[in-house]
Amino acid sequence: MSARHEFLTRAKILRATAAARMARFAVRASTNLSRILLLGFAALFFFPPGWFGRDGKRAPALHVEIVRTHPVSPPAVSVTKTEPQSLRDAKPPEAPTVPPATSETKPPPPPLPPAEQKAPDWTDKEVADAETECGRLLDKVDVVAEPLPPERQGACGAPAPRELKSIGKDKVRFTPPATLRCPMIAALNTWISDKLQPAAKKELGSPIVRIISGSYSCRNRYGLARAPISEHAFMNAIDISAFVLEDGRVIRVSQSWTAPKDESHATPKPDTPHPVKGKAIAVAVAKLGAQDIAPRNEDAKTKKEDDPKEAGKVATSEFLHQAHDDACKLFGTVLGPDTNAAHHNHFHLDMKARKYRAICE
Repeated sequence: MSARHEFLTRAKILRATAAARMARFAVRASTNLSRILLLGFAALFFFPPGWFGRDGKRAPALHVEIVRTHPVSPPAVSVTKTEPQSLRDAKPPEAPTVPPATSETKPPPPPLPPAEQKAPDWTDKEVADAETECGRLLDKVDVVAEPLPPERQGACGAPAPRELKSIGKDKVRFTPPATLRCPMIAALNTWISDKLQPAAKKELGSPIVRIISGSYSCRNRYGLARAPISEHAFMNAIDISAFVLEDGRVIRVSQSWTAPKDESHATPKPDTPHPVKGKAIAVAVAKLGAQDIAPRNEDAKTKKEDDPKEAGKVATSEFLHQAHDDACKLFGTVLGPDTNAAHHNHFHLDMKARKYRAICE
């Protein structure tokens, strides 16, 4: 064996011996440290809490001082408990007892009716502006309307109302006279003169001479206590229940209006096309053939023409639907029998400004 090889061998032996001794020393040190910690924790149980202070000295005894939060009032009755006076004074006052809610609790009262609500009177400027608007709108209109003084009934009224008695070249009378604002009168003139009279002459063969209506009413919508104020309260709406023709016939909305589900009497609403429905009809015609559908339509038309009473019902219903749809192009709100049960017997027309589009039902 060479000297170099013998040196390396001895070095390996020394290193292994040193590693073994270090391992034994670490095991002994860990064991001793664990014993010391265990004895220290066990000794803690023999000393009371707070025995040693921060600097290793015994901590001084704690002194508790009770501070009064409110002046002491003499007790109304004698105190039988033996607790100290300072502890009795430190107690917070008892909260007031609130009676539990019962079924007899009254609900909040309803809001005041429009006639009892407070609103400022019309200013001179508001009255002057309204009168100027009336002059501009009714200057070239054939109307018989009597100016009324400014009306202020609670939250209701108008600065320059008019009592409308007749309108148009044909002097269509209103029964009773309608109390309205001038923009409503101007819209009614356009509707009656340009739309209503031509349709009556065409569909019914006689012009309109009188309209049965209702107008100003200081109330909420539908007369409900918590509903918004109606446009009738602002003289900005009219309810029309019947049209009287020159030949004496009376076309009442409640009797002559036919529901739109009957397609022979219904008139499509303006600006509401039905492309899908029209496409379906076109496909049906292409499949069946015009010769199959035409005879059926002719037979139905012939039966209606042969029955004068039935033909009259169809004509009056078509006239009312046409009048309703034409009104939707002029007024801010148009409600009819298809809206709800409250309008089953009249048309409601008003000029309320809508944010997006007019209401036509």
